[in-house]
Amino acid sequence: MRVLAWVGAVGLGIVAGIGIVRYRQGRLAGRELLDINKATTEELVNSLGLDFAMVERIVEHRPYPSKIDLLGRMVVPPEIYRAIHHRITRQAS
Repeated sequence: MRVLAWVGAVGLGIVAGIGIVRYRQGRLAGRELLDINKATTEELVNSLGLDFAMVERIVEHRPYPSKIDLLGRMVVPPEIYRAIHHRITRQAS
């Protein structure tokens, strides 16, 4: 009986996880990703909601081989990266 309950709980967790992932993908599907290597200062401020000083740091450290380099180069703190990482992309300059 315990095994059956465990299997049911795991199955429910998997179904819930798939639902959450699909919801997030659908919610983000309509958004345009912002290229951190090419976006203007104004685009970064307006689209990401960051202050001017933070955006200047992002622009100053360009180009980025990957978006995780924002953390690796200590350009933005982890909490800001977590808030913006799904809205940015990068293309090599």
